[in-house]
Amino acid sequence: MLDKGQIKDWDGEPEKAEAKPAEAAVPPPAGPRKDIAAAIMEAREAVPTGERVTLTPEQVNARKRRGQWLALALFAFVIVVFVLTMNKVGGGMGLPEMYKGG
Repeated sequence: MLDKGQIKDWDGEPEKAEAKPAEAAVPPPAGPRKDIAAAIMEAREAVPTGERVTLTPEQVNARKRRGQWLALALFAFVIVVFVLTMNKVGGGMGLPEMYKGG
């Protein structure tokens, strides 16, 4: 609620307190859930707040660096799994002796 002293060059009356409609109120939770799966899978409606987050340049750079490190780690993991798989398969493991050729 705003008063005259809060806004410069305002000649109006102070604002009256308005009652909020019951529709806008968020209903309280219905109580504890019986199982966790129902709580996770339950459909919920998003409530728009109108808020927007503006990142600072430092935060943008940190996010970019974090993404690059995650991509590098994922690529390294894929390479390690590939090398280990080729090592195991290429060595003839799991094949009967007559197919080993030696």
